[in-house]
Amino acid sequence: MNADYRSAPVCASSTFATAVIDLPDTTQYEIHQVLITPAVATAWLRRNEANRRLRQRAVTQYVHDIQRGAWKPTGETIKFSTTGRLLDGQHRLAAVVESGGNVRMCVATGLDNSAFDVIDTGRSRTGADVLVIEGVGLRESSTVAAAMPLILNYQRGLIPHSRARYPNQELIEAWNTQAAIRRSSQFVAKLPRKVMPVGHSKALFLHWAFCQRNIDAADEFIERLFTGEHLGKSEPLYHLRQRLLQLRMTGQSIPDTVMLHAAIKAWNATRSGRTYSTWRPVFPRSDETFPEIAR
Repeated sequence: MNADYRSAPVCASSTFATAVIDLPDTTQYEIHQVLITPAVATAWLRRNEANRRLRQRAVTQYVHDIQRGAWKPTGETIKFSTTGRLLDGQHRLAAVVESGGNVRMCVATGLDNSAFDVIDTGRSRTGADVLVIEGVGLRESSTVAAAMPLILNYQRGLIPHSRARYPNQELIEAWNTQAAIRRSSQFVAKLPRKVMPVGHSKALFLHWAFCQRNIDAADEFIERLFTGEHLGKSEPLYHLRQRLLQLRMTGQSIPDTVMLHAAIKAWNATRSGRTYSTWRPVFPRSDETFPEIAR
């Protein structure tokens, strides 16, 4: 449930704070750099007349950035009209209130009320976009952006396919600080792109996860999954590969949770030396919990 910021108390004890709170009443077009406190943000949110519905997920992401000290100025302004109406910035202001932190932002005043109709009509930058800016190749950036939430989920003890979302800054931070992710990305980039049993983003996650146990074994497992080379018909990996290819060639979709579950089961069976005569022991039953990855 969204918080009602209009009814929150404003605690502004100084003349300076009062001047900042009244800044939106400026009718001339001006740009100001302001340290926005929760009290200021609360007062400004009361000027939010018929704005777009608050997206709590966006607020939560901003709160996460502020509390981690990862908030970075982008040049985007908090915008007010000539009548003092808040035109843009409600999510950032709500995040300041929820986080309890102070954030320096740019504020634009004196805009025409009609500007509200054309604000934020452009496309937001995706994870792939910011990875390209960091120097990652176009094709690799799409793969990494899709794989990174799986990795971050797993690192946080969640199932990989959890629907948790991460801000772009957190994806960049993980990419720049975790060499294992970059290594897996480079490995997966060399895999074939024809007749793929799994997509490259899922392969990146699996390779990274298996490398936490044994790097050489992870390299061999993922490479053989894609190439099919030297696979015996009793190997769990053979049955995993054949079943996934069969499903793809017949146009049948397979949920991510099932595919990842089966891949981990095949890895575990391979590491323990088990053999199978069919694909069924590799794929999960409806009552199975998501498996741990064996060494």
